Amino acid sequence: MSRTPHHKQTKTLLHFMKNYLLIILCLLSTKVFAQEGAAIIGKVVDDKTIVPLEYVGIILTHKSDSAKKIGVVTNKAGEFSFSNIVDGNYLIRISAMGYLVVSKSVTVIGKGLDLGTIKLKEDAIALKDVSVAGKYATATIKKDTVEFNADAYKTQPNAAVEDLLKKLPGVIIDKDGSILVQGQKVTRLTVDGKDFFGTDPKTATKNLPADVIAKVQLIDSKTLEAKATGIDDGQREKVLNLTIKEDKKNGWFGNANLFGGTTARYNSYLSANHFAKKMQFAVLGMSNNVSNSSFQYEDLSSFTGGNLGNIFAPPGGGGFSINVNNGRTTIGGSGVFDNSAMGEVTTHSGGVNFSNSWGAKDKLTLSSSYFTYFSEGLGTRFSNVQDINEDDVLRTNEISNRNSDNQAHRFNFKVEYHPDSLTDLLFRSNAILNYTTNINSRDFNTTMDLAGKTNDGKQFLDQRNSTPAFFGELSATRRLKKGSVIIGLNGNQNTFNSNWLNQSIINNYRAGGVDITDLNQQAAQENRSRSTSVAINYIRPIIDKKLNGNIAYIRNDGKVNAQQSTLSYNPLNNTYDTVVPDLSNLLDNRTWTQTARIGLIYNRTQWTYNLGFGFQETGLDASAFNSSGANINNIERKYYNILPRLSLNFRSATNQTLQVNYNANVNLPSVNDLQPVQNNTNPLYRREGNPDLDARKSHRLSVNFNTFSPDNNKYWNGYFLINYSLDDVGNSIVYRDGIQFVQPVNVDGNYYINTGTNFGQPTKIKGLRTGYGINLFVSHGTSFINNEKNVTNRYNFGPNANLSYDIDDKINAGIYISVQYSRVNNSQPGTIDNKYFNFSNSASLSYEFIKNTRISGELQHNGTAGRADGFNNNVFLLNAGFEQYFMDRRITLALKGFDILNQNTNIDRTINGSRIEDIRFNTITRYFYLSLNYKISKAGSSKERSNPRSTVN
Repeated sequence: MSRTPHHKQTKTLLHFMKNYLLIILCLLSTKVFAQEGAAIIGKVVDDKTIVPLEYVGIILTHKSDSAKKIGVVTNKAGEFSFSNIVDGNYLIRISAMGYLVVSKSVTVIGKGLDLGTIKLKEDAIALKDVSVAGKYATATIKKDTVEFNADAYKTQPNAAVEDLLKKLPGVIIDKDGSILVQGQKVTRLTVDGKDFFGTDPKTATKNLPADVIAKVQLIDSKTLEAKATGIDDGQREKVLNLTIKEDKKNGWFGNANLFGGTTARYNSYLSANHFAKKMQFAVLGMSNNVSNSSFQYEDLSSFTGGNLGNIFAPPGGGGFSINVNNGRTTIGGSGVFDNSAMGEVTTHSGGVNFSNSWGAKDKLTLSSSYFTYFSEGLGTRFSNVQDINEDDVLRTNEISNRNSDNQAHRFNFKVEYHPDSLTDLLFRSNAILNYTTNINSRDFNTTMDLAGKTNDGKQFLDQRNSTPAFFGELSATRRLKKGSVIIGLNGNQNTFNSNWLNQSIINNYRAGGVDITDLNQQAAQENRSRSTSVAINYIRPIIDKKLNGNIAYIRNDGKVNAQQSTLSYNPLNNTYDTVVPDLSNLLDNRTWTQTARIGLIYNRTQWTYNLGFGFQETGLDASAFNSSGANINNIERKYYNILPRLSLNFRSATNQTLQVNYNANVNLPSVNDLQPVQNNTNPLYRREGNPDLDARKSHRLSVNFNTFSPDNNKYWNGYFLINYSLDDVGNSIVYRDGIQFVQPVNVDGNYYINTGTNFGQPTKIKGLRTGYGINLFVSHGTSFINNEKNVTNRYNFGPNANLSYDIDDKINAGIYISVQYSRVNNSQPGTIDNKYFNFSNSASLSYEFIKNTRISGELQHNGTAGRADGFNNNVFLLNAGFEQYFMDRRITLALKGFDILNQNTNIDRTINGSRIEDIRFNTITRYFYLSLNYKISKAGSSKERSNPRSTVN
């Protein structure tokens, strides 16, 4: 008898589900069955044709404990077998797509059991829908990778990858666009296993269309060292890999968008991508005046190896802080990206990305990208600051207007070469060129709660900065007969140049009168730094590959030349020619560390233990010179430390993971903290370095666990982190006439704790998913206020919940609720505990009520309570509109409104030690716009092919 089309379709779909079933059924295996016992065998065939059925799922469940399960699939002959089954009563369940489920009770008593031939009957109802229901395996697990089928998660037309990721279980996209997977931040994103615009995840998630993605792979990637040597050290980083649909390759895809609106608002955007078998080429472009910027924190961090302080910390002793708010990065005190995205911002940005590989097994791989960014901002900033001052509180109110221009260029280049099967070579380099102009005028006044008004005044500051920075790295790995050798070299050179004009008048109110301070100065800063590093690591097996040992030597050298020159205005000749000694000096600083490390790595089936010690010498040699060139201070320090590290990693067959990591490290003071010179660009906050600082010693412990079930998309994860420091850097603050004079000092006992858990699952209602989470952050810090010790304890606590409802492409809805409670306590007498709430809620709906016509809306609620007067907000931001699709949805015409209720505000709160600052910026409010979007889709082949495997894992 010939087979029916239904049978052929079923076999095709069963073949498609092969890997999925194998993995799911293997995950059901537990140690209960891993004992000596009997075997159960059988064969499965089609009831009508008696043809053996392949890939049929067989699950054996112990009747006394339903949690004890084991699963197998049938082979090409339709045969299956279970081995080492202990005596007992079992239920065996046999299922295949398009067939009725068969369940049998079996009993094992001391000998094997042959179930003979089992015939499966067609499920007529299921066969009607088999082409739909069986089309997508929602998720599969492949060793260290959880793989999601993108087509199983519905998104709106023209959606970006970010919208797709928000629907995946265990994936959270925060307000800044950062990606969290099971509580861990994604550190790298690749497309088909290759870097995309460097390694910044946001560039891809915000710009690639969701409908070109075939698979989303969340990878616990091994370290480069583990991949090169083949010895698993248990360490992992979260990598997100996107695979492109085959029919989108050998062609072009992307989006081109243009909109114009009321109040002269405009936005234009282009994303064009060309992917071949091994080659990738992408172009991005953007121009708008709606404060939409794609230059993110990761863009800056990637150029400095994660240490922004090397480039952006001011050499003259000014305060240094990094803030990310609503996707905007500011680096306070540096002048580089310092509030450059404040207020209403016009942005022009764009870039190109290229990668390709040649030869068998990608013998040579090259990737490179260039990105440029221009912005012009006009901002008004209102702030209310509370500073603890012994038994009184200093309150500062300020209004400032800032014009800011920013220009940045960044380059990435990486090449990998594998001359033979035993050798790997890697070279990468990057560069950043940044130019910033900030013209700022401010009005301020300060008042003590008990003592009354202390001062008021005005300031005009015109500051110009340039920051060229360059980095290069070369590494080589050679696998030997026994073990592997890894050699790494890197170096960077950074320069910070800043020039400013500082004019201010301060009225100091004292008993009986007013003292006026009139300041008119020009200043120049230059910070030139170079650093080099060399590392040699030898790893070899001791007992097979279960026990491995490694020994390493690492040497780091750094040299910084930091100088500041400040000149006062001379009215006699109308020039700036008078040196200000207290604001001028030079610091030469040389640092080095050399570390010898030894360690052991022990691998078991599910556990990896990594234990090691580092023996480290750390040195510092610095000399300070005054404005006349005379030596005023010499600093020579050496530290010797034993630094332990411990890592435990557990990974079960059922995708349960546990990671425990502990390490200790020593960090030398920065030039910013050491240089004994004042920076007075903020007339109310003057900071001076401390050459007597010691190195900071830190201990860090983290615990992460995760469970995920690919068969039902349930997940549960949790995380715990504690960091404890000795000789940490705190501030010593002295108040005089409402002005803070700040100097860094060493303090013991500072720590912070960050912990939380998340849970998510689908419901019984089709298309409805729920997720819940809770987090807690605690910090303990020490400072000195007028030479009196002050301890600041901070607590942040809050739950969150989300709900999503998706029915095909017709209806997409979601609700997100988050409440954060914060409390700040200071030990100084007379201070009041500061308590406040943050609320962040949203609801969205998109409904295609007529074919090719869609309405959509999103209501965001941002609220605060407990802040200073005028800085609490309860804002409802409503964005809504409708879309009409043409030409098979390649063209979208939309009419939309932004902030329809006209309530948008930009309010933020920052807390630093004993200081609480509430800030309000001007921002863009209600406008309506007409948008035209063209979906670029010129595929090279429409034939559906299997997706390429990831090259990241």
